[in-house]
Amino acid sequence: MKPSLPRKPDSTGFTLVEVIATILVASILGVIFINFMGTAMSKSTQAIDLVQEEAASEAVLERIVADYVLKMNQDSSTALGLMKTDIANQVYAANVTAVYVNFDASGNPVVLSSGTSRTLRVTVAAKGNDLMTLLTQSRATNSPKIAF
Repeated sequence: MKPSLPRKPDSTGFTLVEVIATILVASILGVIFINFMGTAMSKSTQAIDLVQEEAASEAVLERIVADYVLKMNQDSSTALGLMKTDIANQVYAANVTAVYVNFDASGNPVVLSSGTSRTLRVTVAAKGNDLMTLLTQSRATNSPKIAF
C-alpha cells in the first residue's frame, strides 16, 4: 500500500476579503434603501391629507346645498340672499366664499358686485381642488317643494 498523502484544504469556500466586501456592499445598499423608504413613507401621508380635506369640503358643500333647499322651500324669493349672508358670516366655514355671477354669451362667468343676479357661485376651498356649486333662483312662486 502506498502511504496516503495529506489532503489539500477545499478551495470551495469564500475568503475573508470576499465576505467583508459582500457585507460592505449590502450595508451600503441597505442605507440607500432605508433612506428612500423614509422619504417615501413621509410623503405618503400627503395623499391621505388631501382626501380627508376634500371629504370635509364635500360635507360642507352638501350642508350648504341642504340648507339652500330648505330656504327655497320656505321662501324662494329670499333664499339666495340668506345663503349669501350665511356664507359671509362664516356660518359654514372660513374657507367658503360666495359671489353673484352672470354668464356672458360665451358661457364665461362674470362676477357681479351686487345681488342682482339669480345665480350664486359657492366655492369651498380645499387642498388640491376647490369645490364649487351654483345655486340659482329659478323656481316660480307656486312651484312644488324641492325634494332632497
